[in-house]
Amino acid sequence: DEAYEEFQRLKEAAVAEKNRGKVVGGLPDVVTIMEDKTLNLTCTVFGSPDPEVIWFKNDRELELSDHYIAKLEQGKHASLVIKGVSSEDSGKYSISVKNKYGGEIVDVTISVYKHGEEVPDVKPLSSDRVREIPAKPAE
Repeated sequence: DEAYEEFQRLKEAAVAEKNRGKVVGGLPDVVTIMEDKTLNLTCTVFGSPDPEVIWFKNDRELELSDHYIAKLEQGKHASLVIKGVSSEDSGKYSISVKNKYGGEIVDVTISVYKHGEEVPDVKPLSSDRVREIPAKPAE
């Protein structure tokens, strides 16, 4: 019956909304940091099942290395450490947090300035810093 189907659909949508991957806190819009320092971006993520976390720089997946170190602890504490930042590290960083119910991408603008320069007043590079990732259609 249609009412029951609608109820099931709404229930599934509510479950998906509740359980999808999301960033629940901790990320600033903008970070300004002096060159040669170590930048540590951390946030709390949520998802049930535990979400997959991927970091991006300027919309390309970040290649992890000794310079870019990403961690996910207990399935909920995501961090990206950038060691010895340089001006080349400036840009838009994003964290993608998703599971089978969908997820979201949150952007952070990083601006690296040189010793002796004034701290720049930086505006976020993206006006729409949280973007939803739709759930994958059920197979």
